Parts: sequence; C-alpha cells; structure tokens
Amino acid sequence: MDFPSSLTIRYWGVRGSVPCPLHAQDIKNKEIALIQKIIANGGTEKLFGSNPDPEAIKTYLEQLPISMSGTYGGDTTCIEIQAPNSPLIIIDAGTGLRALGRMLLGRLLSGQNLNPLNTTEHAQLDLHLFFTHYHWDHIQGFPFFAPAFVPGKRKVTVHFYGKRDARVELSEVLRGQQQSPNFPVVWDDMPCEKEYLELKRLNPQALKLGELTVQYQELTHPDFVFAYRFECNGKAFVCATDTEHKDTTDPRLMKLAENADVLYYDSQYMPEEYRGAAGTLTGAMTKFDWGHSTYEWAIRSALAAKVKTVVLGHHEPLRDDFQLEQLYERARNFAQTQLSLPENKGKELQVLIAYQGMEHHL
Repeated sequence: MDFPSSLTIRYWGVRGSVPCPLHAQDIKNKEIALIQKIIANGGTEKLFGSNPDPEAIKTYLEQLPISMSGTYGGDTTCIEIQAPNSPLIIIDAGTGLRALGRMLLGRLLSGQNLNPLNTTEHAQLDLHLFFTHYHWDHIQGFPFFAPAFVPGKRKVTVHFYGKRDARVELSEVLRGQQQSPNFPVVWDDMPCEKEYLELKRLNPQALKLGELTVQYQELTHPDFVFAYRFECNGKAFVCATDTEHKDTTDPRLMKLAENADVLYYDSQYMPEEYRGAAGTLTGAMTKFDWGHSTYEWAIRSALAAKVKTVVLGHHEPLRDDFQLEQLYERARNFAQTQLSLPENKGKELQVLIAYQGMEHHL
C-alpha cells in the first residue's frame, strides 16, 4: 500500500532541562545581525528594489540562518509522530506540548482525526504519549494540554506509557504535579480518559499500534531513561534523548537504532563542557554523570548504528541561537572527519540540528 508518508515527525520542543524563552536582548542581537547581513549583501535597494515585494523579502529571510530569521525555540522536549492508520503518537510532555495541544484542538473541534494519516474509524480520538522518563522538563507541559480539557463527544483518550518504578506509579507522577498548591486543576478533574501502561525495564517487548511498531530500550541517565524506536512500512525514527555515552557507544542503543532513517540524540554539551574545561559556557565543572551527551557521540553513535540522519537535540538552555549554530558547524566538521576514517568507508550521514517546527517525512 502506498502512502504519501510512512512517518511524519514534527518537533514541538527541543530544549533541555528548563524552558528558555527569548529575552529582549536576544531579539536585539538578532536584529543587529540581520541588519549587518543586509548591508553586507548590498542593502535593501539592491536586494529588493525601491518597492519591496513581501514574497521576495520572505524568500530572502528563509535563506538566512535561523539565528537571524527565527529561533531554535525555548520549549522542552515534545515530539509528534504520525503513522498511517495508527493513533497519534507523542514523545514526552515538555512545554512544547502546549503549542501542539493548541494545534490538535483545532483538529479536534473541526471533527478531524487527531492523526491526519489515520483513515480508519479506530483510534481517531486516541493519543499515545510515551515518556522517556519523568524528570520535570519532560512532563511539565501536560497541565496546559488543551485537548485533555475537552468534554463530551470529542473527549480524547490519552494512553500514557512510561517505565515501571517500584517507588512510584506513572499515574502518581502525573497526578503529583497537579496537586495543590502546584496547579489549580487537579488531575482527576481533567475530562480526558486516561489509561496507563508501565513498561518493564528488562526484556522489553515490542508494541503494535495500528500499522506502527514501537520498540524501546533503557539507556543511561539519572533514574534511567527509555529510548524509543517507531517503525512503519520500513521507515524508522529513534528518539534517544537524555542519555549519556560514557567512553564508548552504547550497545543497547546500537541495537535499537540499527539502520534507522533518523536518530534524534541528546547533544546538550560541547565536548569541552562535558569534560569541565575552564572558561566554557556551562562553567568549569565536569558534566560527567549528569546524563547528557555531546555532538561527537551523537555522530559516533549514528555512524556505528548505520543511521542515515542524526538530529542534534535537547539543547543546553544557556546556549543562544548563535551559539547553537557554532555547535552545528563544529558537528558537521567533526562528521566529515569521522567519515574519512577507514572504519566508516562507504558510509553516509546527514547531520541536522533540531529546531521547533522541524519536520521529517519518511
């Protein structure tokens, strides 16, 4: 069966640790850089003429780096996945979930399927939300998720997935952040139907949701973390955020990510930040054992797993858009160096850096 897309992935939040909205100075820095770029290109008269066409201006801006014409975004982790004839999939409920919820509310109230690729009657109002782990930056968006507040015939059912923990149940993790005085609406007053499936950390079993297959694997992070592989019609997307490489590629991730089309990987730190070198953005304290990784290990892992595209994500909240582009440039140079090594002969790898609104159509 032919589909316009076997998997559509959209990023709604790609920051790590804490939300970081733009400040006034950030916007001024972008304006200065943009004006300097226009002057370097000959000025507005040369670029657009005496009567600028809005479409020409838009085209010009779209060719510029995101640091000048947009932003990588300040919301924490949230990724939407659409697969044919399957329920809508969401990875993590960071603050990016709020904007995703506003968009889904439009689909919901206009009578559409939550997943546009689902043409079946089944699971039209179902959301399957997979938590990588329960740290606050990955759950804090759910109290602001608009579809969860819709009652009546368009009420949604949210299926929550997360790790099994002997200390606390998944339902209690979510209920806890909405207890007084943390939030004015308690968990049980949200109209959506709620179902929970706690996943075993050992001997993980694949899940089948419509035409989509979901596999998962525990990786290294404080309190542990799950990486997920979503596969449909031979196309695969792997999310491995909040994971640490230690001193070698993780064989568990290699097995999960093998031959994937896209690997989203935690690249929060520069290599020197991870080591704790003096004078770095994050301070002269080693980030070893903090549970995050670097672009170097994102690229090494992707090459070892024979991944086609690696996406650098879970961005350090202290890093502005200009600094993210510096990281990206270093990552691309590092990838070229790695591809020249004998062990990577014949391999190809596309390196991307995540931003809110980025999409893959596989």
